[in-house]
Order: sequence, then C-alpha cells, then structure tokens
Amino acid sequence: MLIDICLFRAKPQDLPTSQQLLAMTVAAGVLVDVLSLPDGRLDPGRWLFILLQAGLFAAGVWLVLRSRAMTARWTQTATALFAANAFFSLLLLPLMPALVEMMKAGPQAAPNWQAYVMLAVSGWFLAVMARVLREALETSMGLSLIITLALIFTVRMVGLLVAPLFGLHGEL
Repeated sequence: MLIDICLFRAKPQDLPTSQQLLAMTVAAGVLVDVLSLPDGRLDPGRWLFILLQAGLFAAGVWLVLRSRAMTARWTQTATALFAANAFFSLLLLPLMPALVEMMKAGPQAAPNWQAYVMLAVSGWFLAVMARVLREALETSMGLSLIITLALIFTVRMVGLLVAPLFGLHGEL
C-alpha cells in the first residue's frame, strides 16, 4: 500500500490509522537519512539533528492539517509522507556518492547523469507529497504543491538555524 501511494495508485486514506505503522515509517526515514550521510560519521549530535528534522516535519504536517481542522487525518497523512520520504531517499541513496563528488567540484562542475536522475526522482517525490496533502486537505493540486514546498523550506530553514546547537557547522 505504501509503495502504491508513491506510484499514485493509492491515497493516504487507504492506509490504516496505525501508530505502529507511523512509527515504522518514521524509523525507516530516519534510518535512510543516517545511511545517506555524505561522510558516514554518526555522532550523537547528528542523530539528534536527524530526529529533530523528523519531528519538525511531523509538527509541520500537523499544523497544516490543524489550519483546516483536519487533525484526525494526521496519522494517515504523516504515515504516507514519511513512507514516501523513506522510499525516495532509498532510491536516491546509490546516487549520493556522485552528488558528493559534484558538490566537491564546485559550481563550475557540469551535472552528470546522476544529477538528472536525482532531479527527476526529487520531482516525483514532490508530486507524491503534494498529492498526499491534496487528499488530506481536500484542496487543489496547485495549493498543495505550494504547501509542500513551504513545509520543506520551513523545516530546512529551521534545521539550518538550529544545526549549530548540535555541533553541525556547514555540514548539511
């Protein structure tokens, strides 16, 4: 069912309302985030930061649903979004070394085929997230895409602001 959501064959409301399933998808997302660390270092600060990012995202989803008085849909919506995050992050995992090398080469580096695949997969992920939020919020795809981008941007910016508290400086 979770893969079907990523393939646009199922909707978040098709999922069971299960705290255990939500916990499993959050754990899967956190694990894939840990595996995708570019330098492979995993200290307590990074663990806490990854967990904080997941918590911020979950809180953001809850706030968006609350703004439309639809918090009863939070468990299914968050489960679908965390599952999609884990799925797409896992798809991108084999391409991470190429991305790290491209980043080391600087802005003058020409994008390789891996960069284009990552861009396509990221676009697919955004479309899945927007569709999940569209279903949960009963809104248009355009508005749900804007909400998706705002949610990602907000979580990322808050993460960058608090990263130094976890001993992370310029490593994100």
